[in-house]
Amino acid sequence: MLIGHRYERTPGGDLHIHSHNRVQAGLVLFVAIVALAVPGAFVVGALVDDRSPLARLAPLSWLLVVLAFLLLVALAVVLLVYTETSETLTLSRRDGVGQRHTRTLAGRRTPVNAAFALHGLSGLQLRWHGTLHRGTTQLWLVHHDGSETLLTPGNVAVLPGTRRTDRWLGVLADYLQLPVPVAVLEAPRAAPARAAEEDTDTVAPAPASADKAGAGVRLFFGLLGAFLAVLELTQLLSLLTALATARIRVGGYRVSAHTYYWSEQPLAYAFNVLFGVAMVGLVGMFAIGCLRLALFGRLGSAR
Repeated sequence: MLIGHRYERTPGGDLHIHSHNRVQAGLVLFVAIVALAVPGAFVVGALVDDRSPLARLAPLSWLLVVLAFLLLVALAVVLLVYTETSETLTLSRRDGVGQRHTRTLAGRRTPVNAAFALHGLSGLQLRWHGTLHRGTTQLWLVHHDGSETLLTPGNVAVLPGTRRTDRWLGVLADYLQLPVPVAVLEAPRAAPARAAEEDTDTVAPAPASADKAGAGVRLFFGLLGAFLAVLELTQLLSLLTALATARIRVGGYRVSAHTYYWSEQPLAYAFNVLFGVAMVGLVGMFAIGCLRLALFGRLGSAR
């Protein structure tokens, strides 16, 4: 099965539900392999062929190529280490706790939420997810005190009426000794802000909120920021040359390069210069943002 769940019962009576999405995992692996193969192919080609175009590049262009290759390698590492391709829900009636954690292709394991209590349960609720369509739902574990815990895996959709979802709901409800949810409810206007409250002697404390990027992500954005900064420098030098010589050379992927002169085509020359200035500003903003994220590691405001 490419997308689905695998159920595991431990000798101690715990239930592990492994949710896998092999389509997503295969796509991540394919992109990572391509990202690693492209720099290797160019390096091998440059070593074998002495007439390779790479040998005639200017220093800044060489730096751009090197940064692009490093960026591809960093992208492959980030995909393998940080992209979550499987998720496991662990339920233990013996300990009275449950927890969700994800795993990447490289084996990196990350908790999704804090451990939640399995006592004082009120029921399971299926709720519509989103307002644009009515195709997917979310499963919530509701406690008597009104607190709620999301049990829906992030990589497998909960589609009401399908065999996969019905079996998943049945296994969960049977283990938690709760009725299987049948009706799909409307999502509350105010989403629950906290998970179920647990006893301090039976439940581990909640992990700290991960509001900073990991080292691999910061390295990737640092390389991306450096690449954009060098690209902006090359564009800035081209603009300065165009202003000094009163001519600008513009080329594209599908059309041949064309040179515009201020004395002959002032409107086309001015338009291309202004467009180049706007692109330098836009690329500069992205470069500064990437470098700030690489330095401070901040992905967003703390919750």
